[in-house]
Formats: sequence, structure tokens, C-alpha cells
Amino acid sequence: MPNTEQIRFQTDVCYIESQGILKTPESTLKLNLSEQYILSYLIDNYGNPVTKDELLKVGWPDRIVTEASLFQVIRALRVKLNEKKKGDVIETLPRVGYQIREFTRETINFQEEANLSPFKKIGKKTAIVSAIGLAAVGAGIGWMKYVPSHTPTNYIIEKDRIGSNDIIIVTANADDLADLRSKVKELIKGQTKKYGKLVTQNERVYLLKTDEFYSAAWCAVDANDQCIKNTDFSYKIATDEWDKFANIVINNQKVYHETPVIQTEYAREPTAVVYTSYIDKSGIRSKVMHYFMTPTDNKGIFDYSLMSFIKDPDSGNFRALAISASKAYVENRESQFLQTIKIEPEMFHWAYQPSPDYDEKESLALKHTCHFECQSSDKRSYYNYVVYKQPNLLLMLNEFTGFFWNSTSQGDPSISYSDYFSGLVPDEKNKTDK
Repeated sequence: MPNTEQIRFQTDVCYIESQGILKTPESTLKLNLSEQYILSYLIDNYGNPVTKDELLKVGWPDRIVTEASLFQVIRALRVKLNEKKKGDVIETLPRVGYQIREFTRETINFQEEANLSPFKKIGKKTAIVSAIGLAAVGAGIGWMKYVPSHTPTNYIIEKDRIGSNDIIIVTANADDLADLRSKVKELIKGQTKKYGKLVTQNERVYLLKTDEFYSAAWCAVDANDQCIKNTDFSYKIATDEWDKFANIVINNQKVYHETPVIQTEYAREPTAVVYTSYIDKSGIRSKVMHYFMTPTDNKGIFDYSLMSFIKDPDSGNFRALAISASKAYVENRESQFLQTIKIEPEMFHWAYQPSPDYDEKESLALKHTCHFECQSSDKRSYYNYVVYKQPNLLLMLNEFTGFFWNSTSQGDPSISYSDYFSGLVPDEKNKTDK
């Protein structure tokens, strides 16, 4: 009987390389090409560290992509491999790259596997060609158009009251939660030591940690527990740059919204504006995003696009970074947050031009923008969560880029972004949780 090999990881997920699939007793999941190339290369190099540059060449042999694309693939593989904590299967080696953990090789019988395609392990290139042909015949679509399944992330959420401040920590695992708890204690200790008391008062603070960055958002609140105008801030912090952010908090430094000078031929009034500050080694310190959202004929479904801009350190002007277009669906499902918005990408276009002023490899702004490119190129949906809302202001959480505030148009309340999401429930026929 025809046999083939599968790799069994410590999480009891099996990788069948000839099929490009991950398999558990409950499910079978097809990996996209980049995920297959990278996972196979890590397995082939078991026991040896693999650099990021190597994986970039392996994962995208026909084009040049940034490290953000690699981070997205590694993150996706961790989820699909059922890592309970970071490093269960794919170990991160600081300043080096990645390495695969221990695994076992097993032989399986094709004819006893009802849910496997009936072709032998005949080498990666031949297997991929065969898979494309079978998918085209059997499903009527190209295998390259395969859309991976995806569900909303299940977060750990911890709320605390420190003085007059509300602290909300959101993480994907217990280790990150413990890390942020410790950092909050250090911030309180540092500010109290400097001023003799906690001078940060009456603020709503949100903190997130991911594999690649920290995200922090906060606003000052009034007597009605509403965010005060222009006090909403959002920071993205590289994991090795936390101390710089800590100094901002300890010194109680206030950052106010700029009035961005946008250089573009487009002059449409945005539905919402997002201001984000970055702390990393890239030279890019701030980004502005203009969101445009237009209701469609179907209730709870919107045309959803954005234009993003980064600030030029010399002129102070904001120049175009990227443009993307998507469909947004208000999910009719239980959620940890106020609402869940499913985003289905339709188009992405880079406007960014390389500059000697920036170190692109260190830029979170570019890495986060690459997220939209990756999602769009793979036709892969993702989720935004409404964490907090009040008239003309929303706090959103994106799975891959962290927290961001949406400041809505003040000149025309009829296009208020937050109003769009007030009490919306999709029609039964338009449910998206298929």
C-alpha cells in the first residue's frame, strides 16, 4: 500500500509535507505556499538556527518582501500548530532567527486516510503542481486562490483600578499577561519615586503585548467617564524599546494631536482619522490613517478603505504610505468586546518610496502596513474589535497592529464612524460567520 511521511510535533499536530497540510484528529488545514516553504525549511534544518534572511528567500522565492511578511507567517504557523505558549514548536532566537523544536517522523498509509488527496510524496514542486491541477478540476477554482479559515482571537482580558485610573490588559497568553503586569508595577513605582505620588490621574489605559511589539492606548476621562477631546493617544513600541516608552509615562509627558499637513491629490473627507506614534529604531515616529467607510445596500456591510501617511522628519509633512480597500462586516456573534468587525481585503497598493532617513527593517509602521498587504494578497480575512466607544470616538483593536483610536469627523456628525456601529445587527441572510 502507498505510504507517506508525516511530521508529528509536540502539540500533536501533524504536518504532511507532500500534501502541504496540517492534521489533527478533528481537522485538516491547508497551508499556503509561503507557510509550506518556511515550515519545511525549518524541519529540514532541524538542530540549526535559521536566519530571517534565509526564510525570506525561501518563503517568497519570486519576490522581495519585508520582515513583516515573515512575522505574519510565523505567527500564523504558531496558531495553526496549536502552540499553547510561544516556542512550543517554533523557537525564536533573538537577533538570529528561528529554530524548530523536536518532532517525530511517522509513516502513514494513504488508503487509510480518507481525507487525503490520493497522490504520493513525489517532491515538493511536483506535489504542488499536482495539487493545483486537482483543485482546479475538483473545485473549479485555482489552488492559489485558497482562503485559509480564520476565527476571531480569544484574548485574556484583565481589568484593574489603580488610583483613579482604569487599566485594561489584553494578551493572547498568560506569559504576556504576567509581563505586562510586571511592567505596570514598574511604571507606578517609577512615577511614585520621582514625584512622591502617582501623578497620572483619571485615565483609561489599554495595554497589549504580541510576539513583535507592545501597544498602548489611553485617554483622560471626565466626570462622566468619557474620554476628553484630543487626549486619546496610541503608541506602538518595539519589544526592545519599552524603556523609552516607560520614560514617557514616568515623566507624565503629554502628547497632543497634530494638525497633519497631508500631501496628496485626494481631498475626500475621511470618515475617521487615526493618529499613531511609534517607538522603534526606524526614524519613523508617527503615522496618520484616514479611514473611509460607506454603507452598502446590505445592512451591516460596508465599503471600508484607508489611506495611511508617515511624517517626514525634515519637512514635517505627511507623505503617502499605502492605500487599501476592503469590505467590513458587523459580525453577528458573541464577542469578548463590544463588537466584532470582519474585514475582507479587496485591494492594496504601496505608495511608499524608500528613504535614507528610515531604517525600514526596524519600522513597526511599515511592518504593520505590510499586514494589510499580506492579508490582501492572500485574500485572507481578519478582525477588528470595538473595545470602547462614545460619540465621535472609538477604540479599536486589530489582531496584528494593536490598539488604535478612531477620531471621527467633527464637522459633519452624519458621518460619525461610531454611529455606524451603534446597534447594528446584520440581516440573517447576510451573516458572515459561515
